[in-house]
Amino acid sequence: MPSPLLERVTNCGTLPSLPAVAMKVLELTRDPKVSIAAIANTVQMDPALSTKVLRTVNSSYYALTVPCPNISRAMSLLGLNTVKALVLGFSLVDCTRRLGREGSLDLTAFWRRAVYGAASARVLAVHTRACDPEEAFVGALLQDIGILACFAALKDEYLSAISSADEDHDALAALEHGRLGFDHAQVGRLLAEKWRLPPQLVECVALHHADKSSPVSHERLVRTVQLSRLVAGTLTLSQPREKHKAFLINARQWFELPFADANALIETAARGARELAKSLDLRVGAPTDVTAILSEAHERLAESQEAMQQESLELKTRNEELARQSRKDGLTGAFNRAHFDQECKAVAATCAGSGKPYTVIFLDADKFKSVNDTHGHQAGDAVLIELSTRLRSIADRVGTFCRYGGEEFVLVSPGVDLERGKKLAELLRRVVCGTPFDLSTHGIAGLTLPITISVGVASCEPGTPTAGWSPEQTTHAADQAVYAAKQAGRNCVRWGAHEAQAPAEGATRTVLLVEDDVFAARLAMKSLASDPTLKVVSARNLAEARVALSVGKALPDVALIDLNLPDGRGTELLPLLRSLQASRRIVSVIMSGDPSEANRASSLAAGAEMFLDKVEFLANTSAAMAQVKKACAPTGRAA
Repeated sequence: MPSPLLERVTNCGTLPSLPAVAMKVLELTRDPKVSIAAIANTVQMDPALSTKVLRTVNSSYYALTVPCPNISRAMSLLGLNTVKALVLGFSLVDCTRRLGREGSLDLTAFWRRAVYGAASARVLAVHTRACDPEEAFVGALLQDIGILACFAALKDEYLSAISSADEDHDALAALEHGRLGFDHAQVGRLLAEKWRLPPQLVECVALHHADKSSPVSHERLVRTVQLSRLVAGTLTLSQPREKHKAFLINARQWFELPFADANALIETAARGARELAKSLDLRVGAPTDVTAILSEAHERLAESQEAMQQESLELKTRNEELARQSRKDGLTGAFNRAHFDQECKAVAATCAGSGKPYTVIFLDADKFKSVNDTHGHQAGDAVLIELSTRLRSIADRVGTFCRYGGEEFVLVSPGVDLERGKKLAELLRRVVCGTPFDLSTHGIAGLTLPITISVGVASCEPGTPTAGWSPEQTTHAADQAVYAAKQAGRNCVRWGAHEAQAPAEGATRTVLLVEDDVFAARLAMKSLASDPTLKVVSARNLAEARVALSVGKALPDVALIDLNLPDGRGTELLPLLRSLQASRRIVSVIMSGDPSEANRASSLAAGAEMFLDKVEFLANTSAAMAQVKKACAPTGRAA
């Protein structure tokens, strides 16, 4: 519901009103088929108005090369919108002159801002081609008409409400809202609608302070008028810095206007405003010293560019530090898994191009879970920190050292072959086990623990079977070598598949365990490792399983595959396993924590030879593996 004050304004009988000729011109121009003669005859009905329009058309503001003798010729040369704009401009000036005689409203300041805004809007529209220049001219000239309407209706009451306003016009709307409950843009909209102005001009008046709210249909026109307000502030305020800055930024953002072009348009607008004020017979105060304004702005720009360069340098330094921190493990200070993946690929590519080897070394703390279970996670964290510190004292000199996850660490060393890699791995093992970990240096007094690691080494080396290994294959081989070190009793070094001795025929059976659940995988590995007739290779997803099947020297006898894996269904491996049957028979076993009949049926239908309840398998692995071994019996190998 409108406030009482706003109703007083809208119902006031003394609001500015356009003369009959202007209203008739607006009515005629709503008809797209209107003739030039009809409009010319209407304008010429007011000889004084016609004379003012012709005088302005022939002034330097429009820079015609040939004098224009009448209104019809003016419309032919400059267009209907130009004549309409001038008619509205002169009518607006005439209908508000009496307000200057009725009170203390500073019309000089009002028209100074309006004329500079109108000239700026026209210049901007011509340069950017964003909208019709004459519509922009009228929209800017009319944008503050609500101030005149508020004064006409409320007189000194309005002046008292805005008496604390400073010279910055943009602060006026907020002050009006606080004191009156509405602002001059709202009143201007009502007055523009009462005059039946075109919708686009109504929006210019209504939204000249609402930079984020212009409707899509008239956006470019409204934004041009909004920019003109900023130019007017630049040219009329005693402290124009913020308005000039806002103009440059918005002109670039809205119309991709370079700073140099924008500053040149300010100078052009200032000259045009002086000519326009003469034509409209308006007092707008002393001419603006544009050179001084832009000169000061240029100095500020140089200072700000220097500050921006310094800020940019500081920002770059901070970003580099943040990037470095984002690649680091927060607990141990080593690089993290994501950085290892990136670095390993880069090292592999560089070494492949130069024909040099590289080595990946996996390191896993032995029996680390018992540290957490016995002494608590604070002690476990202290062990990991000390472990990283000791390993980095060597590893950082020869490659990139990373925390892979949990108690696992990994080192990638460019230019290092397998023999050097084994020696390096042994050195890393000794630096850990040589001296017990004194955790008092990490805030845990009185606790000293003997810590050992199991180490796996794999190399991508020219002239060996591993020469074509991908980074993923090299990493997987080093990971598998860690499991071999665990099975060999821990606190030792083992190396990749191309150096490993194949088991004697019939002595062991190789099991490929594909399981993404870390707890389930470790429980299964522990149970399977207790059987001396089994050699276990593990994978955490389909991708690692495919790598294991492609790089291993001996194919598995048994594949134990979880049905649901992070990168797909376990049954997707079955076609690959079948394709390898020519080399040896592989018993494929699908496991699932959901042993429903539907999962069993779909797994067997996909080609699995067995389907196991994963919970039962983990609870009694020996019994489950006995069933699996029976399935291997037809191959003639010992059970």
